[in-house]
Amino acid sequence: MSSLYGAISRLVNKNPRLVLGIMTLLLIAGLFTLPGLSFQSTSDQYLDKSTPDGIRYDQYNDQFVSDTFILLIQTSDTTDYELMQSLLVLEEEINRLDYVYETVSIADVLKELNGGVLPESKADTDYILSQIPESDKTLLIPDSQTALAYVKIGQGISTDTSVLILPKLEVLAYEADLPPGVSIEITGNTPYNDELQKDMVISGVVLIGGAFILMTIVLFLLFSNMQYWYLPLILLTFGLMYTFAVMSILGVEINNGAIASFPILLGLGIDYAVQFHARFDEERRLGNSVPKSSDNTLKNTGPAVLLAMLATTMGFIAMFISPVPMIETFAVVSIIGVACCYLTSLFGFPALAAILNYNPKDNVQSKSVIIMNRYNSFLEKVVEKVSLLAVPIIVVAVVIAYAGIYTDPSIPIDTDTKSMAPPDLPAQLTLDKVQDVSGSVTPFPLYIRGDSLKSLDAVLWIDSFGTYSDERHDEIVGVSSVATLLRKYNNGEIPSNQASLNEVMKNIPADDFNQYIKGESEAVISYTTTILTINQQNELKKEVVADASWSEIPPHISVYPTGDFDLYTNLMDQIAESKDKMTLLGFILIFLFLAFAYRKKEALTPIVPIICVVGWNAVAMVLIGLHYNPISACLGSMTIGVASEYTILVMERYIEEKKTSKRDIDAIKKSVKKIGSAVTVSGLVTASGFSALMLSVFPIVSSFGLSTVIAVIFSLVGAIVIMPAVLTVMGSAEGIFGRKKQKAV
Repeated sequence: MSSLYGAISRLVNKNPRLVLGIMTLLLIAGLFTLPGLSFQSTSDQYLDKSTPDGIRYDQYNDQFVSDTFILLIQTSDTTDYELMQSLLVLEEEINRLDYVYETVSIADVLKELNGGVLPESKADTDYILSQIPESDKTLLIPDSQTALAYVKIGQGISTDTSVLILPKLEVLAYEADLPPGVSIEITGNTPYNDELQKDMVISGVVLIGGAFILMTIVLFLLFSNMQYWYLPLILLTFGLMYTFAVMSILGVEINNGAIASFPILLGLGIDYAVQFHARFDEERRLGNSVPKSSDNTLKNTGPAVLLAMLATTMGFIAMFISPVPMIETFAVVSIIGVACCYLTSLFGFPALAAILNYNPKDNVQSKSVIIMNRYNSFLEKVVEKVSLLAVPIIVVAVVIAYAGIYTDPSIPIDTDTKSMAPPDLPAQLTLDKVQDVSGSVTPFPLYIRGDSLKSLDAVLWIDSFGTYSDERHDEIVGVSSVATLLRKYNNGEIPSNQASLNEVMKNIPADDFNQYIKGESEAVISYTTTILTINQQNELKKEVVADASWSEIPPHISVYPTGDFDLYTNLMDQIAESKDKMTLLGFILIFLFLAFAYRKKEALTPIVPIICVVGWNAVAMVLIGLHYNPISACLGSMTIGVASEYTILVMERYIEEKKTSKRDIDAIKKSVKKIGSAVTVSGLVTASGFSALMLSVFPIVSSFGLSTVIAVIFSLVGAIVIMPAVLTVMGSAEGIFGRKKQKAV
């Protein structure tokens, strides 16, 4: 490895301008790939569409779900004659839009039940309203000041197409001639997701910009004793742009996981540049030439940072066992990012140093130098005290970590959809208004597959089970299926024989019929529920599925929960099942990697501080009151990766210093003194980058940001305090066993 890095050093020192020219050309080429970046839909973030659940989800949506825009109309009189006229005119305009199948409002119902004309008197209107079933009336006028109108898009029209209708619909609603005091807001899944995606883009830009600003401030405060202290930021910019280019080339879509990973890779990426910069400055202060300093830096720091980066990657690789695509994207983007940033620092820093003819600052009395010298002295004293109290420190640290690992399963998991979107998102606020007055707009569907679903026994089971569920569960406030449709068209009765059933089915309009059954093999029972938390939804789903398994389902059909109702409840279970597995796999991978990479006893020393940091994180989450969410579920494996980097850097320097030190404690002091300040600077700069996540308007991203900042701070403590303690104990044990061996001889 030393010869490889020596060859890179010679290449860069001979051709620094060529290296930077190639890097710049790659950057420019990468800019042309950026339009290829795309955004992932909400369901694709949380559900692997190649799994049986994912396939059923898409089949259900393709066959039975037609996009619907909801017009939230707020007024002092929901059945005002002038308002009803205005609504009919607005609906007429909306029905002219492409892909609109139909519109439904209270005005349509009043007109239909009054012989095709609107009732003009209040008495006539009230009489007609009294004839409408309460469940139907609530869907149109949930209260005295709110009316709802529905714009239904034709079945089979994709969301990508229906979203094109939204701007036209907004214009028509804005220009509608409405009575004074009447307002119309547009909501529904498509407006919600469209606005969410736009906010996602803005959030990503804010996070990256915020991370750069925070890291620049911290880097200036802690690293300005270095000549050209801003070079790590330049190299980081190159690494970030390369990351975007590789994502575009590989077709990696942007989602909440990708957005959360950007500040992570910024923090880790600048860490690599800081390590190269600090070591190069150290070499130049020793009197080495620029080429010699580059050679020593690349031969020593290059492999150390590479091993630290690969160890960090082990934590990200562990995330691939998660069934949640968003977490996988987080891992993919992080791996791409740290690799790009490492290569950028490896080639870019020595090239810049050669072109600039880098000389250290001659500022022995500058404030920054004085501060860092004092900090180095502080670190030396810390190591001395740690070496004296190594065993008690390790025992206390491990006990606290054990308490955290033990309590970790009790930390709640938050998959509430409101936690995944900005709380002040206008589309969310409008949707909340609709749900506050009319109940949940997310149906709970049971997807039915099988043979002969138009047979009498299948229809009778659908009817009986739908009725049973509605009666048994208070959370269910309505049920619709092919059975309820048959009753509607057959005087409230299910036909008693197959011939009569077939005859009634022929008389049902195809558009109505296809909402609940397609061909002979697909059907759906759709439940309407009260507003429920994710935990309550999950409990209801499990109870209904259990009821179905105990019912007398005809042998030729199968029943599955699906739709968004199932999507988010499954997400909670998937996080609970995979969270601990990711952490355990992360430990196994980092252990195997260290054993393979070093093949010596020192390889095991980073494991102790890594375990401590993971356990401490859990304790901090309990004390602060943080919950796990779809992103922070990977916190354990991510922490393993981050913590391993700092401990490996300390261990690498310890191994290097041990060759020229008479005692282990001297090697520990030298390693922490020489690299401790660089690790602290890079750690605090990394933490500042991670803290940008807390600027996110997405609650799941901002809470993850706080968790990662805590993890980085604990990782620094693990590297500067626990790692020296472990090395001290290992050195003492080595000395004892060595003396025993000599006596035995």
